[in-house]
Amino acid sequence: MKVSIVIPALNEEERIGRVLEQIPYNRLPEAEVIVVDNGSSDDTARVAASKGARVVREPRRGYGIATRTGFSKATGDIIVTMDADGGHWPGDLLKVLRPVAEGSSIVAMGVRIHSFPHGMKIRRFFGNVMLAKVFDTLYGEHLSDVQCGFRAIHRKALNKLRLSQDGMQLTTELLIELKEKGIPIFPVQVRQVPTGRSHLLEAGDFIEHVSLMLKRFPSYWSARIRNRHWAVAQTPKLSE
Repeated sequence: MKVSIVIPALNEEERIGRVLEQIPYNRLPEAEVIVVDNGSSDDTARVAASKGARVVREPRRGYGIATRTGFSKATGDIIVTMDADGGHWPGDLLKVLRPVAEGSSIVAMGVRIHSFPHGMKIRRFFGNVMLAKVFDTLYGEHLSDVQCGFRAIHRKALNKLRLSQDGMQLTTELLIELKEKGIPIFPVQVRQVPTGRSHLLEAGDFIEHVSLMLKRFPSYWSARIRNRHWAVAQTPKLSE
């Protein structure tokens, strides 16, 4: 089973090399590593290529655009995504991959260990907790972390998802799509590595994530009702 590792990157020349060096290639000798250079103005692409990664250039900036581009270029049966800034410890890659590779799930999501302040700024930490509460309330999925980009998705699951978000909201859209399609999510605890930077969950980002959850809420419940009616219709009558 072939594995593709997709890493969106924007101006990460100082970090991407170390991230790539720490991938456990000895356990994944056939892995395809794709770094999506998201319009970097530094040497991110050159450094990534020097470490053996396949570099795909995507000049349209945005985490969602870069991730979707990586999905479209990946050729593996399982696609793993992780951050380029070192916030995800590559040593956890096999942990995230294992449930999908072993067939116990077709989607595994990293859940960062929230022993605050373990590698996460206070605003980001509480913003993430609040988003998880909102998602649980609306969609009935209890995840302590809904914004982690460390995930493994089997291609047969990915092919069912309709992803269109260009920015960080892709993380929320992906979860909503999984819930709407009835695809179970397997949470895997991963470590949060301090990077000194925070790319999401400013006030405006938080509002955009919640707005997307609310916007998609009616279609999610409509899909659930349709699926329930279909299941009831397929159930044999006791008198038959």
